Amino acid sequence: MKDTMTRATTHDFVAKLNHDYERLHTQKEDAFWKAYMGNAADPAAARAELDRLEIELSEFLRDPARLASVRDEIARAEATLDGAEESGKPSGEDLTALSGWLATFEAHVIDSAEARALADEIVAAEGALALARGKLQLDYTDENGTVVECGMTKLGALMSTSSHEAVRRSAWDGLRRIEPYVLQNGFLEVVRLRNRLGRMLGAEDYYDWKVRRVEGISKAEIFERLDDLEAQTRATARKSIDDLLAQRGADAVKPWNLRFVVAGDLTKEQDPYFPFARALDRWARSFAALGIFYNDAELVLDLVDRKGKYENGFMHGPVPAWREDGRWRPARIQFTANAIPGQVGVGRRATETLFHEGGHAAHFANIDMPAPCFAQEFAPSSVAMAETQSMFLDSLLGDPDWQARYAHTLDGEPMPHELILKGIEIAQPLAAWNIRAMCAVCYAERALYEIPDSELTAERVLRELRAVEERLLFLDGGSPRPTLAVPHLLSGESSAYYHGYVLAEMAVQQTRAFFRARDGYLVDNPRIGPDLREHYWRQGNALTFFDFVENLTGAPLTARAMAGDANRSVAEALSEARADLQRAALKPRADVAIDLGAKLRVVHGRETIAELGAAGFEPFERAFAQWIRRLESTG
Repeated sequence: MKDTMTRATTHDFVAKLNHDYERLHTQKEDAFWKAYMGNAADPAAARAELDRLEIELSEFLRDPARLASVRDEIARAEATLDGAEESGKPSGEDLTALSGWLATFEAHVIDSAEARALADEIVAAEGALALARGKLQLDYTDENGTVVECGMTKLGALMSTSSHEAVRRSAWDGLRRIEPYVLQNGFLEVVRLRNRLGRMLGAEDYYDWKVRRVEGISKAEIFERLDDLEAQTRATARKSIDDLLAQRGADAVKPWNLRFVVAGDLTKEQDPYFPFARALDRWARSFAALGIFYNDAELVLDLVDRKGKYENGFMHGPVPAWREDGRWRPARIQFTANAIPGQVGVGRRATETLFHEGGHAAHFANIDMPAPCFAQEFAPSSVAMAETQSMFLDSLLGDPDWQARYAHTLDGEPMPHELILKGIEIAQPLAAWNIRAMCAVCYAERALYEIPDSELTAERVLRELRAVEERLLFLDGGSPRPTLAVPHLLSGESSAYYHGYVLAEMAVQQTRAFFRARDGYLVDNPRIGPDLREHYWRQGNALTFFDFVENLTGAPLTARAMAGDANRSVAEALSEARADLQRAALKPRADVAIDLGAKLRVVHGRETIAELGAAGFEPFERAFAQWIRRLESTG
């Protein structure tokens, strides 16, 4: 170890760990934001600085001597519990902190110097891959034959909204170009290195090693659960594609056409009721009515797309929330979206991002434990647990009573019930298929790491990915979203991660079913925020994902609620929606003051757009709305 740890007291020992870690974590996360937001004048230098700080943090977490010192300190502290005077005994908070540090180091420590060197090599290779990916300029050909440069976000949106099949095909081809590009620019070597590390550390492959470290269970156990879900959704999903083929013809089930054929007109019809300019207002009012409070956290939001910015929404917490000697240390949390003002569907997508990433932020802002290791989003923090929070809250946007209450035009006109029900009628037939679209990413990534090194070529990888996509989605040609266009697979921290979304969706549906059974409703239910805070958020990563879910819902996690929801008939879904609308009409909207307990700031790169001040939420929200309207008016 490079530093000497003080052994004077358990409290001193814990305090040094807490502060050493917090400093390294914050440095790395601030560098992450700078590099990923495209805020640096020199992107290569910013990426190199991020890689350096990530290696420094990793060395701290992977050091076997540090793990040994924590074990020694636990033994020393426990030995004093029976014999020492009360004043000489370690506090309960310090013992809890030590348990958190033990779990954290056990999730990260690599005993072998050779393996630690390999892990550093992987960080460098991933950094080079990220730089190469950032240089790929995507584009599509519009309806006039003009080649238009754009980002991945716009290509995906065009497949859902463009009325021109040639444009949708061009957008899909644009996404497909990502795959051979990354395979030719370092991803194959990253996969080889990752697999070598996983096997060196005793796992079947990298995927198996990663999930054991993060979720505490094996790859085989993860896929036992996914196999059960796949079996329960197979018939319904297969029927949805067969019905679409019979009703709309073969073109309807081409990967670039499917989402537009199913919902293109609906997206346009509902678009006026989700004005982007009011997205902050919808988020804040809805969360306030749920009783969600951010515990004095500082939230920084960067919501609009621009060149050089990472092409996927995320939340990171540079400053973890924790309690030091009884004093609250609030979090600093940053999250991002890639909204394109003026694009059809952008207001709905921006609202989903605010609910999703704002759900992550609420989770991490409310962790109240005596060490920062409980409140960081990496191992041993469960991916599935983190995604449950965000996905539970963004699930509300699809609820008919939420849409009736919050989906309004700029003039305040609510979405008609007929249009709300039309959305249910269109979405329900593909609900099981959409679950399988998430599962396809997981099965494809598993297949990627199971290819023998001697056979790991670009051609073999693409063949495996297409086979999984076609088997899971029943579409000739593969997925509307090509697997390697999913950025999680390329990045080290989010690789072998996507199954967390599927497990989280199981927990989301089980959690929704629990609240509906207990309270009868979800939207504006003021008991939800306090219950999430107490049962899901407060303890951070002190429990496993499966324990947390059972503690709140009273039952072990299963796919039953998720599959049951997806396999409903359209008639059943419409009947439930009408009942929700009738109940909501009898219960007036709660007049709740907007106080989320957060310091809010909206930025665009290095520019501050709006900041919450003493005047309150309304002028803050108004400044954001005016900025969005200006962007929309200038195209």
